[in-house]
Formats: sequence, C-alpha cells, structure tokens
Amino acid sequence: MSDVTVTPPAEGDKPAGDLDSFIESVTGARSGRSFALTGIFVLMVFYTIYFAAPVLIPITVAFLLSMLFSPFVDRLEALRLPRPIAAALIMLAFIVTLASTIITLAGPAQDWLARLPANFKSVEQKLQIIKKPLQEFQKATEQIENAAELSEKPRRQKVEIQRPGILEDIFSGTQRFIASVGVIMILTFSLLASGDLILRKLVTVIPTLEDKRRAVEIMRSIQRDISYYLSAVTMINLGLGASVGLLCYAMGIPNAALWGAVVAVLAFAPYVGSVAIIALLTLVGMIEYDTFAQAMILPTIFLLMSATVQSVIVPFVLGRRLLLSPVAIFLAIILWGWMWGIVGALLAVPLLASIKIICERFRPLRPVAEFLTP
Repeated sequence: MSDVTVTPPAEGDKPAGDLDSFIESVTGARSGRSFALTGIFVLMVFYTIYFAAPVLIPITVAFLLSMLFSPFVDRLEALRLPRPIAAALIMLAFIVTLASTIITLAGPAQDWLARLPANFKSVEQKLQIIKKPLQEFQKATEQIENAAELSEKPRRQKVEIQRPGILEDIFSGTQRFIASVGVIMILTFSLLASGDLILRKLVTVIPTLEDKRRAVEIMRSIQRDISYYLSAVTMINLGLGASVGLLCYAMGIPNAALWGAVVAVLAFAPYVGSVAIIALLTLVGMIEYDTFAQAMILPTIFLLMSATVQSVIVPFVLGRRLLLSPVAIFLAIILWGWMWGIVGALLAVPLLASIKIICERFRPLRPVAEFLTP
C-alpha cells in the first residue's frame, strides 16, 4: 500500500470558493465606482453646458454655420479664388441676406404685434364653440369639489414671482445679443478661412502613417456628412416656409412673407416647432377670418404639408443613414431646450445629427448611433 502525502494548506491560503467570491466583490466594487464616476462626469458635463450657455451657444452656431457654408467656399476655392477671400464673400452674402430679411420683416412683425391686443375680443368670440363646453365642465368640477369638502378651509393667498416678458428679455440683453452675433460671424469666418488647418494640426499629433490616413478619412467623411445634412435640412425648411408664405398670399392673409419666415425657422425643431406653428397659424386665421371653420383651414393645410415632408421628402433626401429616431429627437429638443432655451430647441436636431454622424465613424460609439437610428 503506497504512502499518500497530504500537504496542508499554507497559512493565509483561501479555498477556491472564497477566492472567487473575493474576486467578484473586488470587481463589483470597481464597477460600482466606475458607474458612480461616470454618473458624476455626466452631471458635470450637463452642469457646464447649462451655465456656460452664453459662451457655448455662439461657438456651436459658428461651427454649424461653417459646416453649412464650407461646400460653397470649397467651390469658390476650386475656381482659383484664395480661400480667405472666398470665405469673406460667403460671409458677406450671408450677412446681407440676413440683415435685409430682418429689416424687411421687422415692420410687419411690429405692426401685427401692435394690432394683436385689439383682436383678442374677436378671437375669444370665435373660441366660444370650444370655450363654452370647457367652462361647463370646469363649473361641474368645482361643484363636485365643493360638495366633497368636509370643512371650510381659509383660502391661502398665492404669491407668484413673475418673470420679465420676452420683449423685456430681448431689450435687456441687447448688448449681449450683439456681442454673440459678432462672435458667431468672426469665428465662422475664421473657421471657413482656415480650411483644413485643424485637421492638419490633428494629423501631426498622430504617430503612424496608417493612423494619419485613417484620421483624415474619418474627419473628412464626418465634415461631408454634416455639411450635407445641414444643407438638406435647411433647404427643406426653406421650401416649407416658402410654401406656407405662398399659401398665405393665395388666401389673402397679410404679411405672408413673415409667416413663411417664421415657419422656416421653427421647422428646425420638428415636433415642438410644428405645434408652435399650428398654434400661431390658428391665431392668424382667427384674426383674419370670420368663423372658426375658416380659421382652421391654414393650420390644417400646414399639418398635411408637414406630414408629407416628414414622411416622404425627408427620408428620400436624407436616406436611412442620416435619419433620426423620433424619440431621440423629442428627448434632444427637451434637453437642449431646457439647457439653452429656444436657441437650444432649434439647435437640438442639427446637434443630434452631428453626434450620430460622429458616433458612426468610431467603433466603440456605434451603439449610440444605432440607438439614434429609427
């Protein structure tokens, strides 16, 4: 019978089960710390974006405008025109167009706002068809609430803090607005005139030739896709605004160019902007027409036009790769609108599309792009 030597476990050794549980506890602790640090980092990013809005908004608008105008500058440069001069010509054309549009529409907008309080009575009369059932329902609800009260309670006095109106905000921040416009114009011109300077600086940092070539391809494809998306969406929104303007003119509604311009701007925020447009066109129809049914013709036609654009024209022009999920669009509008106000709501979709295009080019970020795809 052979001898069997049994070696006792050394002091400090742990059984396999205890070792596995120890490793799992360490791994779980590290993953928990990593998740907590990621959450803190995300909150800090949102905190910075929220409070740095006066600085970040002009920079963001300038980068988007440079992406939008870069194909035009490239074409002028291909005609042997120096790039700074080409960028200056494009910026000059943009400034002249924007200034002339604002000057042309400022008068009609001011006149319409001045006439608006006087037309509230006629609008209220047309809304009686909707207002009367709502008043009866509210009255019945109040009666039920009064009957359900067991004891009378003294009414509490409400204290409300009223924020300044929109016009007060605009006029109080005139200097800041002018400064922001100046920053946008100067930075946009600098980005257009510099061309591929940032890309060349990036390439010099990358060590290997293969990585340099891959970085150039990725950056140029990102710039090309973002430029195409911004150009396509801008042309679609301008077309929608022009169609609404022509429709208003055909229906005999005054200030047709003003309503077309408003529709073109608000169309950059697909869902929230569409609701605002329908409400505004309904108000315009109630002021200009005698009956509620006539007043609803213009917003109804716009609703049909908008549905056709979103379901037919946008998928045909952009293709599936550049389309965005409706849920992601809605969440982006809410998030950026909360952080940057009306400007954030208008920039939400272009920013979301840019983020998706960038995420598609990097393998670790492709799940994010897939989430943003319908």
